[in-house]
Amino acid sequence: MKESFELLVKSLRKSREKCPWAAEREIKEHVYELMNEVNEVILAVENGDYKNLKEELGDLLMDLIFIGIIAEEKKLFTIKEIIDDVKQKLIRRKPWVFGSEKVSSKEEAVKRWNEIKAMEKI
Repeated sequence: MKESFELLVKSLRKSREKCPWAAEREIKEHVYELMNEVNEVILAVENGDYKNLKEELGDLLMDLIFIGIIAEEKKLFTIKEIIDDVKQKLIRRKPWVFGSEKVSSKEEAVKRWNEIKAMEKI
């Protein structure tokens, strides 16, 4: 998986360098592409079209990474920082998975996630 992810990032960077359309894209305008892909993912799920869902999730991933590449170019943050931050968030917000805390139901898990999230926002 690591190799596939790295190849995708490399390919999108190459596209950004060599494709005039991709080279001119900015985060603000590309975020609308992302919104379109989210809507296509929702539609595929609602229709039970899992073959199309795979494609749409790929398109969504491509757009997320592309925005990350633009952010890197602008020295805002890196794709690695995005991954590291979300990994740490997952670990912090699920102490019943990554720590010793216990939850006994999905409702309790959601409640605990939201409590931890609220504490982080203070």
